[in-house]
Amino acid sequence: MEVSAIFPPSLDTPDHIALAEELGYERAYVYDVPVTYADTGITLAMAAARTSRIRLGIAVLTPHLRHLVVNAALVAHLATIAPGRFDVGIGSGFTSAAYIGRKPAKWADVERYAENLRTLLAGGDTEVDGTVVSLMHPPRSGIRFPIDVPIWIGAHGPKAYECATRLDAAGIITVPMHGDTKVTFEGPSQVMFYCTVLDEGESLESPRVLEAAGPGAALALHLGQQGPLAGTPEAAGFEAAIAEFDESRRHLEHHRGHLMEPTEIDRRFLNATVIGRGTATGTAAEVANTLRYLEASGAAGVLYQPGGPGIERELRAFYEAAQARNDVQAPAAQAV
Repeated sequence: MEVSAIFPPSLDTPDHIALAEELGYERAYVYDVPVTYADTGITLAMAAARTSRIRLGIAVLTPHLRHLVVNAALVAHLATIAPGRFDVGIGSGFTSAAYIGRKPAKWADVERYAENLRTLLAGGDTEVDGTVVSLMHPPRSGIRFPIDVPIWIGAHGPKAYECATRLDAAGIITVPMHGDTKVTFEGPSQVMFYCTVLDEGESLESPRVLEAAGPGAALALHLGQQGPLAGTPEAAGFEAAIAEFDESRRHLEHHRGHLMEPTEIDRRFLNATVIGRGTATGTAAEVANTLRYLEASGAAGVLYQPGGPGIERELRAFYEAAQARNDVQAPAAQAV
Protein backbone atom coordinates (compact mmCIF):
# COMPACT_ATOMS: atom_id res chain seq x y z
CA MET A 1 0.00 0.00 0.00
CA GLU A 2 1.35 3.40 -0.99
CA VAL A 3 1.73 6.05 1.68
CA SER A 4 0.95 9.49 0.28
CA ALA A 5 -0.04 12.94 1.50
CA ILE A 6 -2.69 15.49 0.65
CA PHE A 7 -2.77 19.15 1.61
CA PRO A 8 -5.17 22.07 1.76
CA PRO A 9 -2.65 24.30 -0.01
CA SER A 10 -1.05 27.19 1.85
CA LEU A 11 2.00 29.32 1.03
CA ASP A 12 4.10 26.76 2.94
CA THR A 13 2.81 23.71 1.09
CA PRO A 14 5.61 23.56 -1.56
CA ASP A 15 8.12 23.17 1.29
CA HIS A 16 5.94 20.54 2.94
CA ILE A 17 5.73 18.58 -0.32
CA ALA A 18 9.52 18.72 -0.63
CA LEU A 19 9.77 17.28 2.89
CA ALA A 20 7.22 14.59 2.02
CA GLU A 21 9.42 13.53 -0.89
CA GLU A 22 12.47 13.46 1.38
CA LEU A 23 10.64 11.27 3.91
CA GLY A 24 9.50 8.79 1.27
CA TYR A 25 5.86 9.63 0.57
CA GLU A 26 4.79 8.37 -2.86
CA ARG A 27 2.37 11.14 -3.84
CA ALA A 28 1.48 14.66 -2.77
CA TYR A 29 -1.90 15.99 -3.85
CA VAL A 30 -3.58 19.31 -3.08
CA TYR A 31 -7.23 20.21 -2.79
CA ASP A 32 -8.76 22.70 -5.21
CA VAL A 33 -10.92 25.19 -3.29
CA PRO A 34 -9.83 28.65 -4.47
CA VAL A 35 -12.05 30.67 -2.14
CA THR A 36 -10.28 29.39 0.98
CA TYR A 37 -6.89 27.87 0.02
CA ALA A 38 -3.76 29.12 -1.71
CA ASP A 39 -3.83 28.76 -5.49
CA THR A 40 -3.71 25.18 -6.68
CA GLY A 41 -1.64 25.73 -9.81
CA ILE A 42 0.95 28.04 -8.26
CA THR A 43 1.38 25.67 -5.32
CA LEU A 44 1.97 22.63 -7.50
CA ALA A 45 4.25 24.50 -9.91
CA MET A 46 6.46 25.57 -6.99
CA ALA A 47 6.39 22.03 -5.61
CA ALA A 48 7.38 20.62 -9.01
CA ALA A 49 10.44 22.88 -9.04
CA ARG A 50 11.50 21.64 -5.59
CA THR A 51 11.01 17.91 -6.16
CA SER A 52 12.05 15.24 -8.63
CA ARG A 53 10.43 11.94 -7.61
CA ILE A 54 7.15 12.36 -5.75
CA ARG A 55 3.97 12.25 -7.84
CA LEU A 56 1.96 15.45 -7.73
CA GLY A 57 -1.72 15.94 -8.31
CA ILE A 58 -5.00 17.79 -7.83
CA ALA A 59 -7.74 16.15 -5.77
CA VAL A 60 -10.12 17.10 -7.13
CA LEU A 61 -11.19 19.30 -10.01
CA THR A 62 -14.94 19.78 -10.32
CA PRO A 63 -17.18 20.94 -13.19
CA HIS A 64 -18.48 23.92 -11.16
CA LEU A 65 -15.47 26.11 -10.47
CA ARG A 66 -13.73 26.82 -13.78
CA HIS A 67 -14.45 26.35 -17.45
CA LEU A 68 -13.20 23.06 -18.82
CA VAL A 69 -10.56 24.68 -21.03
CA VAL A 70 -9.10 26.58 -18.05
CA ASN A 71 -8.66 23.39 -16.03
CA ALA A 72 -7.38 21.50 -19.08
CA ALA A 73 -4.76 24.19 -19.69
CA LEU A 74 -3.76 24.07 -16.03
CA VAL A 75 -3.32 20.30 -16.17
CA ALA A 76 -1.37 20.56 -19.43
CA HIS A 77 1.04 23.06 -17.90
CA LEU A 78 1.58 21.09 -14.68
CA ALA A 79 1.99 17.79 -16.52
CA THR A 80 4.62 19.44 -18.71
CA ILE A 81 6.74 20.76 -15.84
CA ALA A 82 6.37 17.51 -13.85
CA PRO A 83 6.61 15.02 -16.72
CA GLY A 84 5.51 11.49 -15.92
CA ARG A 85 4.56 12.31 -12.34
CA PHE A 86 1.32 14.26 -12.44
CA ASP A 87 -2.19 12.99 -11.62
CA VAL A 88 -5.56 14.67 -11.79
CA GLY A 89 -8.61 13.83 -9.72
CA ILE A 90 -12.13 14.76 -10.80
CA GLY A 91 -15.20 14.80 -8.57
CA SER A 92 -18.73 16.10 -8.28
CA GLY A 93 -17.88 18.76 -5.73
CA PHE A 94 -18.65 19.01 -2.01
CA THR A 95 -17.11 22.04 -0.32
CA SER A 96 -16.16 23.75 -3.57
CA ALA A 97 -19.75 23.62 -4.79
CA ALA A 98 -21.22 24.61 -1.43
CA TYR A 99 -19.08 27.76 -1.26
CA ILE A 100 -20.77 29.11 -4.38
CA GLY A 101 -24.23 27.90 -3.44
CA ARG A 102 -24.28 24.99 -5.87
CA LYS A 103 -25.20 21.37 -5.41
CA PRO A 104 -22.68 18.68 -6.42
CA ALA A 105 -22.57 17.98 -10.15
CA LYS A 106 -24.46 15.01 -11.53
CA TRP A 107 -22.26 12.01 -12.20
CA ALA A 108 -23.20 12.05 -15.87
CA ASP A 109 -21.73 15.57 -16.00
CA VAL A 110 -18.58 14.45 -14.17
CA GLU A 111 -18.15 11.62 -16.65
CA ARG A 112 -18.59 13.94 -19.62
CA TYR A 113 -16.17 16.43 -18.04
CA ALA A 114 -13.50 13.75 -17.65
CA GLU A 115 -13.98 12.53 -21.21
CA ASN A 116 -13.73 16.07 -22.57
CA LEU A 117 -10.63 16.73 -20.48
CA ARG A 118 -8.95 13.68 -21.97
CA THR A 119 -9.89 14.80 -25.47
CA LEU A 120 -8.40 18.26 -24.97
CA LEU A 121 -5.20 16.89 -23.44
CA ALA A 122 -4.86 14.53 -26.40
CA GLY A 123 -4.85 17.57 -28.67
CA GLY A 124 -8.40 17.17 -29.94
CA ASP A 125 -11.49 19.34 -30.13
CA THR A 126 -14.67 18.91 -28.14
CA GLU A 127 -17.95 20.70 -27.69
CA VAL A 128 -18.97 22.53 -24.52
CA ASP A 129 -22.32 24.31 -24.28
CA GLY A 130 -22.73 24.21 -28.04
CA THR A 131 -19.29 25.64 -28.81
CA VAL A 132 -16.26 23.79 -30.18
CA VAL A 133 -13.28 24.28 -27.85
CA SER A 134 -9.65 23.23 -28.05
CA LEU A 135 -6.24 23.76 -26.46
CA MET A 136 -4.20 25.56 -29.10
CA HIS A 137 -0.80 26.13 -27.50
CA PRO A 138 1.78 26.91 -30.21
CA PRO A 139 5.22 25.27 -30.02
CA ARG A 140 6.80 28.36 -28.46
CA SER A 141 4.56 27.92 -25.40
CA GLY A 142 6.61 24.87 -24.49
CA ILE A 143 3.46 22.77 -24.10
CA ARG A 144 3.05 19.99 -26.63
CA PHE A 145 0.29 17.46 -27.13
CA PRO A 146 -0.75 14.73 -26.67
CA ILE A 147 -0.54 14.79 -22.88
CA ASP A 148 -1.53 11.68 -20.97
CA VAL A 149 -2.20 11.91 -17.23
CA PRO A 150 -3.85 9.35 -14.95
CA ILE A 151 -7.37 10.38 -13.95
CA TRP A 152 -8.66 9.44 -10.51
CA ILE A 153 -12.30 9.87 -9.54
CA GLY A 154 -13.29 11.30 -6.16
CA ALA A 155 -15.90 8.69 -5.28
CA HIS A 156 -17.93 7.91 -2.16
CA GLY A 157 -20.80 5.79 -3.43
CA PRO A 158 -22.10 3.36 -6.08
CA LYS A 159 -22.84 5.94 -8.80
CA ALA A 160 -19.35 7.36 -8.48
CA TYR A 161 -17.79 3.88 -8.57
CA GLU A 162 -19.73 3.11 -11.74
CA CYS A 163 -18.51 6.39 -13.26
CA ALA A 164 -14.89 5.49 -12.49
CA THR A 165 -15.35 2.06 -14.04
CA ARG A 166 -16.87 3.40 -17.25
CA LEU A 167 -14.08 5.96 -17.57
CA ASP A 168 -11.43 3.28 -17.10
CA ALA A 169 -10.01 5.63 -14.47
CA ALA A 170 -6.73 4.99 -12.68
CA GLY A 171 -8.84 4.39 -9.58
CA ILE A 172 -10.84 6.24 -6.96
CA ILE A 173 -10.01 8.63 -4.16
CA THR A 174 -12.44 7.99 -1.35
CA VAL A 175 -13.32 9.17 2.15
CA PRO A 176 -15.05 6.32 4.00
CA MET A 177 -16.50 8.75 6.57
CA HIS A 178 -18.69 10.25 3.83
CA GLY A 179 -21.81 8.31 4.81
CA ASP A 180 -21.96 4.62 5.65
CA THR A 181 -21.62 3.16 2.15
CA LYS A 182 -18.88 0.54 2.03
CA VAL A 183 -16.25 0.86 -0.69
CA THR A 184 -17.18 -1.75 -3.30
CA PHE A 185 -15.06 -0.44 -6.18
CA GLU A 186 -12.97 -3.27 -7.57
CA GLY A 187 -10.09 -1.16 -8.89
CA PRO A 188 -7.35 0.72 -7.02
CA SER A 189 -8.54 3.01 -4.25
CA GLN A 190 -6.68 5.74 -2.40
CA VAL A 191 -8.20 6.30 1.03
CA MET A 192 -8.19 9.71 2.71
CA PHE A 193 -6.81 9.54 6.25
CA TYR A 194 -7.16 12.13 9.02
CA CYS A 195 -5.32 11.81 12.32
CA THR A 196 -2.48 12.91 14.50
CA VAL A 197 -0.10 10.41 16.08
CA LEU A 198 -0.23 10.78 19.85
CA ASP A 199 2.88 11.38 21.89
CA GLU A 200 3.43 9.00 24.80
CA GLY A 201 0.79 9.65 27.46
CA GLU A 202 -0.96 12.32 25.39
CA SER A 203 -4.75 12.59 25.61
CA LEU A 204 -7.24 13.21 22.84
CA GLU A 205 -8.07 16.59 24.36
CA SER A 206 -4.55 17.95 24.67
CA PRO A 207 -4.09 21.38 23.04
CA ARG A 208 -1.71 19.96 20.45
CA VAL A 209 -4.10 17.17 19.47
CA LEU A 210 -7.05 19.56 19.19
CA GLU A 211 -5.05 21.70 16.76
CA ALA A 212 -3.51 18.85 14.74
CA ALA A 213 -6.58 16.61 14.53
CA GLY A 214 -9.04 19.50 14.60
CA PRO A 215 -9.31 20.02 10.82
CA GLY A 216 -10.18 16.36 10.21
CA ALA A 217 -12.53 16.23 13.19
CA ALA A 218 -14.25 19.42 12.00
CA LEU A 219 -14.94 17.67 8.68
CA ALA A 220 -16.89 15.08 10.64
CA LEU A 221 -18.89 17.90 12.23
CA HIS A 222 -19.53 19.46 8.81
CA LEU A 223 -20.86 16.12 7.52
CA GLY A 224 -23.43 16.08 10.32
CA GLN A 225 -25.90 13.20 10.15
CA GLN A 226 -24.21 11.85 6.99
CA GLY A 227 -20.89 11.25 8.73
CA PRO A 228 -19.29 9.38 11.63
CA LEU A 229 -20.82 11.69 14.25
CA ALA A 230 -24.41 10.94 13.24
CA GLY A 231 -26.65 10.86 16.29
CA THR A 232 -24.21 12.62 18.60
CA PRO A 233 -25.02 15.81 20.53
CA GLU A 234 -21.93 17.40 19.00
CA ALA A 235 -23.22 16.97 15.44
CA ALA A 236 -26.65 18.25 16.45
CA GLY A 237 -25.09 21.20 18.25
CA PHE A 238 -23.01 22.18 15.24
CA GLU A 239 -26.02 22.02 12.94
CA ALA A 240 -28.02 24.19 15.36
CA ALA A 241 -25.22 26.74 15.55
CA ILE A 242 -24.99 27.00 11.76
CA ALA A 243 -28.77 27.33 11.50
CA GLU A 244 -28.54 30.57 13.48
CA PHE A 245 -26.91 32.31 10.51
CA ASP A 246 -29.00 34.04 7.89
CA GLU A 247 -29.84 31.58 5.13
CA SER A 248 -28.09 33.78 2.56
CA ARG A 249 -24.66 33.07 4.07
CA ARG A 250 -25.22 29.80 5.90
CA HIS A 251 -23.40 27.88 3.16
CA LEU A 252 -20.29 29.98 3.80
CA GLU A 253 -20.23 29.50 7.56
CA HIS A 254 -20.89 25.77 7.29
CA HIS A 255 -17.56 25.19 5.56
CA ARG A 256 -15.43 28.10 6.78
CA GLY A 257 -11.88 26.92 7.50
CA HIS A 258 -12.71 23.54 5.95
CA LEU A 259 -9.89 21.00 6.50
CA MET A 260 -7.39 23.75 7.32
CA GLU A 261 -8.29 25.40 10.61
CA PRO A 262 -11.26 24.84 12.96
CA THR A 263 -13.49 27.87 13.39
CA GLU A 264 -14.81 29.25 16.66
CA ILE A 265 -18.02 27.29 16.04
CA ASP A 266 -16.11 24.07 15.32
CA ARG A 267 -14.10 24.52 18.51
CA ARG A 268 -17.25 24.61 20.65
CA PHE A 269 -17.80 20.95 19.80
CA LEU A 270 -14.27 19.58 19.45
CA ASN A 271 -13.72 17.09 22.26
CA ALA A 272 -12.42 13.57 22.78
CA THR A 273 -15.57 12.04 21.27
CA VAL A 274 -15.33 14.09 18.09
CA ILE A 275 -11.58 13.51 17.74
CA GLY A 276 -11.96 9.80 18.45
CA ARG A 277 -14.91 9.14 16.17
CA GLY A 278 -14.14 11.71 13.51
CA THR A 279 -10.48 10.84 12.93
CA ALA A 280 -8.12 7.88 13.24
CA THR A 281 -6.04 9.60 15.92
CA GLY A 282 -4.16 7.23 18.21
CA THR A 283 -0.77 6.07 19.35
CA ALA A 284 1.78 5.13 16.72
CA ALA A 285 0.88 1.48 17.22
CA GLU A 286 -2.86 2.17 16.90
CA VAL A 287 -2.40 4.24 13.75
CA ALA A 288 -0.16 1.56 12.27
CA ASN A 289 -2.78 -1.06 13.05
CA THR A 290 -5.53 0.94 11.32
CA LEU A 291 -3.29 1.28 8.27
CA ARG A 292 -2.62 -2.45 8.41
CA TYR A 293 -6.39 -3.04 8.35
CA LEU A 294 -6.82 -0.77 5.32
CA GLU A 295 -4.02 -2.53 3.51
CA ALA A 296 -5.49 -5.93 4.25
CA SER A 297 -8.85 -4.63 2.99
CA GLY A 298 -7.33 -3.91 -0.41
CA ALA A 299 -6.59 -0.18 -0.34
CA ALA A 300 -3.97 0.68 -2.95
CA GLY A 301 -2.88 3.75 -1.05
CA VAL A 302 -3.58 6.08 1.83
CA LEU A 303 -3.67 9.86 1.45
CA TYR A 304 -2.75 11.39 4.78
CA GLN A 305 -3.65 14.99 5.52
CA PRO A 306 -1.43 16.54 8.20
CA GLY A 307 -3.07 19.31 10.19
CA GLY A 308 -2.33 22.08 12.65
CA PRO A 309 0.68 24.38 12.93
CA GLY A 310 3.29 21.58 13.05
CA ILE A 311 2.96 20.04 9.59
CA GLU A 312 6.58 18.86 9.58
CA ARG A 313 6.06 16.97 12.84
CA GLU A 314 2.82 15.44 11.54
CA LEU A 315 4.42 14.23 8.29
CA ARG A 316 7.32 12.63 10.14
CA ALA A 317 5.24 10.97 12.86
CA PHE A 318 2.69 9.55 10.44
CA TYR A 319 5.30 8.20 8.04
CA GLU A 320 7.11 6.46 10.89
CA ALA A 321 3.83 4.87 12.03
CA ALA A 322 3.03 3.82 8.48
CA GLN A 323 6.41 2.17 8.04
CA ALA A 324 5.89 0.22 11.26
CA ARG A 325 2.48 -1.12 10.25
CA ASN A 326 3.80 -4.54 9.23
CA ASP A 327 5.23 -5.02 12.72
CA VAL A 328 1.87 -4.52 14.47
CA GLN A 329 0.20 -7.70 15.66
CA ALA A 330 -2.81 -6.26 17.50
CA PRO A 331 -6.35 -7.30 16.46
CA ALA A 332 -7.64 -5.70 13.28
CA ALA A 333 -8.82 -2.13 13.73
CA GLN A 334 -12.02 -0.66 12.43
CA ALA A 335 -11.86 1.20 9.14
CA VAL A 336 -11.82 4.99 9.26
